[in-house]
Amino acid sequence: MKYCKLIALISFSIIFISCSSLLSKMYGIKQLDGFNKERYNDFISKLKATDKFYSLVSDTNQYNRVINLGRTAKAKNDLGQPIQILYFENNEVKSFHANCYVTGGLTNLNWNTEDRFSSFLPKSAVNLDSLTITLDDYIKIYPNILNHKNKKYTVLVFWTLMLEKISNSAIETVFANTKKFGKENETSIILINSDEYFSNIE
Repeated sequence: MKYCKLIALISFSIIFISCSSLLSKMYGIKQLDGFNKERYNDFISKLKATDKFYSLVSDTNQYNRVINLGRTAKAKNDLGQPIQILYFENNEVKSFHANCYVTGGLTNLNWNTEDRFSSFLPKSAVNLDSLTITLDDYIKIYPNILNHKNKKYTVLVFWTLMLEKISNSAIETVFANTKKFGKENETSIILINSDEYFSNIE
């Protein structure tokens, strides 16, 4: 478990090379002290499409189970990133994105790196052969997803208030992508908060 947490933390540190307070401020990096329901509700209430998604909170054990869906060190690393976007068509993963696969701007990350979100389904940032995962795998970890598995496409977005600004841009990118291509009525968007996990990394 600690090994998986270390992988995620190291990968996160590589993205944000400097630990300076200036860079932390620019990218909105915040210290976490466990899960804060008030801050969580405030973030959710400010999203632009509040009637078009379902939101849930992950505990540390659940997030560790997500990481362990990976069968290789690379897959575990990918599935342990702070911000992830996964598109499923029915039960099959069709597109995967994470903070470590996008370029950085002055104050945020560009989720449309290499025009990946200029189509629906978005072009995956990784070779999907390396991710032996299905939507059913996630339903076993987060059973409430099953209640929202009623459309052709399901998008899971893992996010954290540790990276509030970048989390917001990732979520809004998904909203914009489904809207631009007229897929809103065919797509279930599920937001999964991982604050508890990232507040406990030692």
